[in-house]
Amino acid sequence: MGIELETYSIAVPEYRICRALHFPKRSIIEKGERFTRDVSIGSEYNSKIFLTIREAFFLLKSSLRKYTEFNDSVDPHDRFVIFPIGGWTDRFAGMHMHFAFGRHKLTYPEAKELASRLHDHIPFLIALCGNSPIWREKITNYSSARLLRGSSKYCQLTKRGMLYKHRYREMTFNRGGKKKPPTLEIRVCDSSVPEYIAAALCICRAVALRWRARGQAVNRSTHSNYLKARDGAIRRGPRARLVWTNHWMSVADYVDIFFRKYKEELDQMDIPDEVLRVFKYLKRGWNQAEVIRKASELCRSKHFPTWQRQFSKRYAVAIEELLDGNSFEQFSHRLGVKLPSIDRTWLGRKEARW
Repeated sequence: MGIELETYSIAVPEYRICRALHFPKRSIIEKGERFTRDVSIGSEYNSKIFLTIREAFFLLKSSLRKYTEFNDSVDPHDRFVIFPIGGWTDRFAGMHMHFAFGRHKLTYPEAKELASRLHDHIPFLIALCGNSPIWREKITNYSSARLLRGSSKYCQLTKRGMLYKHRYREMTFNRGGKKKPPTLEIRVCDSSVPEYIAAALCICRAVALRWRARGQAVNRSTHSNYLKARDGAIRRGPRARLVWTNHWMSVADYVDIFFRKYKEELDQMDIPDEVLRVFKYLKRGWNQAEVIRKASELCRSKHFPTWQRQFSKRYAVAIEELLDGNSFEQFSHRLGVKLPSIDRTWLGRKEARW
């Protein structure tokens, strides 16, 4: 597994949200990871190869923390903080996941088969990873304004059973190169914090493990129902209605069914508690977009003329503490948002209503 993370920046000390390009010290960049430039958004992080979910989660935190380490020539008062969010001004920032099979070179027919298994779970990934409630500096009611406005160009629809080599599809076969093997690339997730990146990897890895073991596909719906579920997830996030084999249900029910049907695969992963809590918050109606929207509305109500600057001040502290090892709960608290209690929220225990 590997990820590409496009990210906005927060310029300090003016706390201005921008697309400035910045890199960490060269001396601390490790083999296999790249801090590079994205032509659209600015900064982009290309990860090492991850073999487990736990490895992915902790390496993501340690690698993204390097964005806070600047060259000695940089004025400490003229620095930037990463701002991983799907949209703010008029540019899109996404998180792309790549999958391959160890030393085995992934072929196009294999990638096509895996894409077919993952296809009907894309609305679930969108509901989980929506993180762009702001567009052109205005607060919207959408969970992923990035996909709402950018799907037709950057994440074009794909029917189950089809896989394109064109880079601007929601799933694509990436041919690879000298330093990168051929992969299946999934492009629907908004730019995210490590907890949500790892949660998205869990979903895709569970489906891939089932497919590799020649297990039966468990979720296949009509294309028209897929389109309705996808659009609902883009607009409403955790409040959407998703479809499982043409049966409509809440996101909370979908989470439970997924954890039941893929219990064997998920049990193999040794998923960190911090990542499992992400799914519990999703069941309670929360994803990143909800946190960002609530925090933005709070700042706008208290500091209307300068609300973006006040939000950026809070976010700069929150993201640095999150990457230093603090929890997503503390991250939300720093933004002024209290998350609901999930102490009695179970995964996979609730019986499906249908």
